[in-house]
Amino acid sequence: MSYEPFLSKGASAIQAVRASWQRCAAGGLTETRQLHGTAVSRSEIESLKSASGKLLKHAQSSVENTFEQISGSGTVVLLSNAHGTIVCGKGDSDFISSEPGRLFVVGSNWAEFTAGNNAVGTCLAVRAPVTVDTEQHYLEQLRALSGSGAPIFDRAGELVGVLAAYGFKAATHTLPLIRTVAILIENRMLMAETTDEIVVSFHPVAGNIATIKQGIVAFGRDGRLIGSNSAARSIFNIDTHDAQAKRFGDLFGFSLSWERFVELSTGKRGSQFTTTLKDGRDVTLVVSATPSLECTTGGSSAVGKVNTAHADTSVGRAHLRLNDLDLGDPQMQRAIQKSSMILGSDIPLLIEGESGVGKEVFTAAFHNSGPRHNGPFVAVNCAAIPEGLIESELFGYEEGAFTGAKRKGFPGKILQADGGTLFLDEIGDMPLALQGRLLRVLQDRQVTPLGSTRSTPVDVSIVCATHRSMTLEVASGRFREDLFYRLNGLRVVLPPLRERKDIDKLIDALIATESRGRKIDIASAARLALLAYSWPGNIRQLQMVLRTALVILQGGNQLRLEHLPDELTLCGSEIASNSEALVADQAGNCRLAEVEKDAIRRAVAAAHGNVSQAARSLGISRKTLYRKMETLSEDTSNGRH
Repeated sequence: MSYEPFLSKGASAIQAVRASWQRCAAGGLTETRQLHGTAVSRSEIESLKSASGKLLKHAQSSVENTFEQISGSGTVVLLSNAHGTIVCGKGDSDFISSEPGRLFVVGSNWAEFTAGNNAVGTCLAVRAPVTVDTEQHYLEQLRALSGSGAPIFDRAGELVGVLAAYGFKAATHTLPLIRTVAILIENRMLMAETTDEIVVSFHPVAGNIATIKQGIVAFGRDGRLIGSNSAARSIFNIDTHDAQAKRFGDLFGFSLSWERFVELSTGKRGSQFTTTLKDGRDVTLVVSATPSLECTTGGSSAVGKVNTAHADTSVGRAHLRLNDLDLGDPQMQRAIQKSSMILGSDIPLLIEGESGVGKEVFTAAFHNSGPRHNGPFVAVNCAAIPEGLIESELFGYEEGAFTGAKRKGFPGKILQADGGTLFLDEIGDMPLALQGRLLRVLQDRQVTPLGSTRSTPVDVSIVCATHRSMTLEVASGRFREDLFYRLNGLRVVLPPLRERKDIDKLIDALIATESRGRKIDIASAARLALLAYSWPGNIRQLQMVLRTALVILQGGNQLRLEHLPDELTLCGSEIASNSEALVADQAGNCRLAEVEKDAIRRAVAAAHGNVSQAARSLGISRKTLYRKMETLSEDTSNGRH
């Protein structure tokens, strides 16, 4: 087959296709070679996933999230390792059940020497994002498909995997989406592996900081470069191996020494500097993490994160970023990843979730993570302001606009948020009469105060939150459909605390925050009660319970069941007594496994055998509960109680 049909696609495209075809031919492949879906055993799949554990940890939720963005278009989203072997994927049922779709299974290899040029194999070969469209495929079998792939690099610049999407139709937005998500995965991996280093975000254009264009570098305490992302290596023009030999002075030290930088930045995340690169370009640096900030508790990085993430003070929230909220829960990870993709854009964010799940905290982190982080963050609770006052509160008013108006008037929350973020909490409770006016402000980008005929331009990023189902509110006529579609740019749902998989880490982090540095040990029975409770008030309730418990604890250092409120043990008061007796019998060395088994028995009994309900009350997944029940059944049959 000739390369000529690709000439119209541009010189660079034809050169890339020609080079990949030449590699395939040199490797002995024929265009008529047939691929077959690889039959891989369960043990082989587990071994494959185990070998790619780090990549999957940071990328698997992104595969699912990316699929959500393009699902319904006959597509599959794939993650491969550095050898081109698929380690996970998710696709539309009509595609994965088709003949070509059956080829994209976990364990199948898509390196060029196996599958010809394709989005995965060619991406690995050229170490750059690629799109391989229909006839550009070397194998005839793949010429009905179109694929896009983007490489994922580790902090040393080594290629560790490829994120790709394949389908029957080419879509112009697919490659930019895949490339963006791959960058987010790479940055997440870098940040997760640099918990005891000084991490710096930078860019020659200050407005690109906190976007996917920013460079990220991590330095050890001696100023040696520990890790960097692809954007940083591109800005520095350094390759994989050379990066490991660099020091701060080789990169930024022309107007700012390492010693002075450490002195100014230690413990001050968010500190901003201007310095000069080796080639003379000026760059802006922002400190993203410092050892003294992230490791003050001496514990895990997760504790350090939530020390900031769930502080009630404005000071705590001023430095909060989206990455700080990632403690490992898959639902939270998806919300964080999706939100990160629109930072710096004009797309409004709509957050749904029960009361107390942390919607305002999430919004503050979203604001601080974007290019508007130096602008104002203005929050308005639409449910807390009396209906007669909300119009003046939002839009402002001129002097004398109404009886009781301030002498010099009031600019209103929308104007106060100019250049920053306006957070409309409980947007579902906004009076219907005001919804039309808000829509006009969002469309015209200008606001007119009450009693005035003069409109003022306004530039705000809009984030809304609600505990209601907005689609139901629209269907019932309580919320304007046109306003809903104007606000529903990107919708994320924050999970209730009872569904989160990171409650244990959250408890430890909140204890560290509320104890203000005092080392607190949580007794096994108390921890079990905290984990087993359903938390109808979510994080807000958990934080208040722990705060109260620490006050009752006074000067002690072990938080026990007696320090917790009665409602946490009402579902199994005997569990508490049995647990404490067991703790006493074991002289403080309680076998938590025995307490866990007792809790499982009672949770299942309280749910009348409903395993899903029992799992929710215990704060674990149904699959996990089934596995624990099987173990419990085996122990019982062997006479161990």
